[in-house]
Amino acid sequence: MDVLDARRRAAMITHVYVSNYGSIGAGLELTLGALTALVGPPGSGKGCLLDAVRFLAECASGALDQAASSRRSGALQRPRRDGALTTLGVAVSRTEGHGFWLVQIEPGERDGEIRVKSETAAWWQRSALTRLVKPGLRDVFDAGSDSPEVSFDRLKGSPKGFSRKDKGRSGTLAYRGVAPIAVSGARLVLPLLSDGPLTPMLDELRRAVLYSLAPRTLRAPQKLSASRRLRASGDNWGSVLRAVEKERWKDDFLAGLSQVIGDVDGARALSSGGLLVPELRHGVDGDGRERWRAAADEPDATLRLAAMVTALSQEPPLVLAGFEHPDAGLDRGALPALLEYVRGASAQRHILLTTESPALLDLLPLDAVYAVELRDGSTAASPVDEPQRRALREQLAAPESQRARAARAEHAPGAS
Repeated sequence: MDVLDARRRAAMITHVYVSNYGSIGAGLELTLGALTALVGPPGSGKGCLLDAVRFLAECASGALDQAASSRRSGALQRPRRDGALTTLGVAVSRTEGHGFWLVQIEPGERDGEIRVKSETAAWWQRSALTRLVKPGLRDVFDAGSDSPEVSFDRLKGSPKGFSRKDKGRSGTLAYRGVAPIAVSGARLVLPLLSDGPLTPMLDELRRAVLYSLAPRTLRAPQKLSASRRLRASGDNWGSVLRAVEKERWKDDFLAGLSQVIGDVDGARALSSGGLLVPELRHGVDGDGRERWRAAADEPDATLRLAAMVTALSQEPPLVLAGFEHPDAGLDRGALPALLEYVRGASAQRHILLTTESPALLDLLPLDAVYAVELRDGSTAASPVDEPQRRALREQLAAPESQRARAARAEHAPGAS
């Protein structure tokens, strides 16, 4: 690994904390490795976990209102019956230091509105880490129905940052190295800090993208976009492909396509009626003519994988890239090549994915797997050992009707 790659891997999101978000109950924490797979049956809450991280990444770019609006009928807008508030957090580590960001939100007074109940961020310089046991987010605060209490005096080392609570009115925040800034319950502080001690953490959060690559979006002709980074929805894929000839990561992209999809060795986007139409090349025919096929004629699995390779080929690499069911629709025989590619790509960024495939579960490294399940109506996630992986495999391989009967039995009155 060269110096540049080592520097890239030194930047990472190490922990994710989610509490009372959608189907997720109190205090679920993930420790992220280079590759982390959320594995569980349909409806267990894998997508909800991914979306919680996606929401935080969107908020780090200053899009709180937009992020909340896109989830208007979802987890953020419904007051929980137990009164508990939604708490989301991440821990970040870089060469320069280590830090965390914690946000607690609640539904606002108007329909579709959310308010920031509390927000806390802290950053330790690397020199302080010799005196600091790096905290998981559970070690920093206690989450519950009340606002989490974070005392900087209790934290080891000398962090810089802020801790604020919404009192129902606007105020001014100034705390440990952060310049005074006007705050209110409708805004987050961290995305407003353009410079200062917390900037390294904000940079990492803004380079996390949790993708939702729907084949319908990838298949449809797309408007020209000025953005050359693949967006989370993939709705600018055509623009990215149109520019790929001029990108230095083109060769890695083409090699990735061949490795993962097999007979696909090229991609482009043609202009038609003011829109861009993505196409994939399937080698050449016997007469040496290139065989291009429009995205509209490609299988869902091919489009999903081609867009995933696009996202993982781009430079500079993302800090965290997430993908929902990248193996969906793939033949079992194609899974080893997919996993080999993903593991290679994880050398430069963390990768978080979801799957329901027992065959892919068999191939994943044991320390990369989190088993996701519904317990008493709430999503839970936990690392697995080999016996637990075998049990999870049997659960995934069982017919849907059998899984449904098992779930009903688990939640029946008197069930243990």
